[in-house]
Amino acid sequence: MRDAIRANRVAVSCDERVSEADAAQLLGLHPGTLKNLRHQGTGPPAYRIPVAGSRISYRVDDLAAWVEARRH
Repeated sequence: MRDAIRANRVAVSCDERVSEADAAQLLGLHPGTLKNLRHQGTGPPAYRIPVAGSRISYRVDDLAAWVEARRH
């Protein structure tokens, strides 16, 4: 996940949160899909704290844990 952040030059807050659009990109999802997952309660934990112009943000560690939990 951290390699993808560096490679895509994703803006990360000091407490390691990324915008909703960047989170979707890192997860390989369409932003609308990530939003739907958030509304359904099945996506990674989200925060209503702005990052890089987005009202919704995600902690990098939460994204990685969400991916790992879905490994087969």
